[in-house]
Amino acid sequence: MFRALPLIIILVVGAFVLIFFIVRSLLFPQHAESLPGLIKTGRTQAAIRAAKRIIAKNPRNAEARYCLGLAYHREKREELALAELKTVLNLGIKEKNIPEVEFRELLAQLYAGQNEGEEALKEYLLLIKLIPTHADYYYQAGKLFNERNKTDMAARCLGKAAELNPRDGNIHCELGIILYKEKKAQEANAALNVALKHLRENQERAHYYLGKIKKDAKDYAAAAESFEKAARSGEFKVRALVEKGGCHLAQGAADRALADLEQAVQAITDESSPESLYARYFLGNCYESVKEMDKAIAQWDKVYAKKKNFRDVGEKLIRYQQYRSAAPAQRA
Repeated sequence: MFRALPLIIILVVGAFVLIFFIVRSLLFPQHAESLPGLIKTGRTQAAIRAAKRIIAKNPRNAEARYCLGLAYHREKREELALAELKTVLNLGIKEKNIPEVEFRELLAQLYAGQNEGEEALKEYLLLIKLIPTHADYYYQAGKLFNERNKTDMAARCLGKAAELNPRDGNIHCELGIILYKEKKAQEANAALNVALKHLRENQERAHYYLGKIKKDAKDYAAAAESFEKAARSGEFKVRALVEKGGCHLAQGAADRALADLEQAVQAITDESSPESLYARYFLGNCYESVKEMDKAIAQWDKVYAKKKNFRDVGEKLIRYQQYRSAAPAQRA
């Protein structure tokens, strides 16, 4: 028995050493291949620590940097995620264990989220080349082209997206807005109506631009109905009510216009926004038409305080100085 004791001790120590290395490899991976498993199971902090150790030994390990960026993204640390993926892009992903489509999708998303639209657009155009039947790539590229006022390219991309996914209301809505900007009213009207058939929520954008099309065609009653529906949204409430008020003014219904514009002013959240300035300016004009000059001047004063050269507001304030019920506002 005593002769076997050294052998037993060696076996026990060996077992402990083996267990130690197994546990260490699980808790502290030494190779990038083990990182995706940690991320997939939600162990992002462990993945981050392990990736950093691998990168410390080899800063050019693209797989580890990709996994580090992916883990940061899962933790919503987008700036850090983008920095890592940019490094991966510089290192190159060819012949690396990095899925190109997933990599470029995430990179495009991060670029767009960090206001690097040009770079995001490049990635979506590359993705279109990789998978030319994927509607969302055309949709995202179309929106980015639109942000850069390249409406012809935007329309092409969105048209292709609508062709590939004809039941996506968001695609048709975006396409309709672009077509409206390109002064293609008939095509825009068709696209926006298709959008409304498929949108289950957030229909206000489509209603707003349908209202613009109808107003341009001087169909003021129909336009007012569309703007009424658009005004249900917080995003479009002020501008839709201003447009609706304009429709009533065009029809000679100043009292109805006044009600819409007062409601628009009550809904203002950003006094410097263009729609807020228009709401107050036109409300002042309505008060002017019914000879309530104190109220008119109060609205124009607020416009002047934010933008002194807004339309003819400065001229109006000079013209009607005698109607002020209080001391003139200071104008720098």
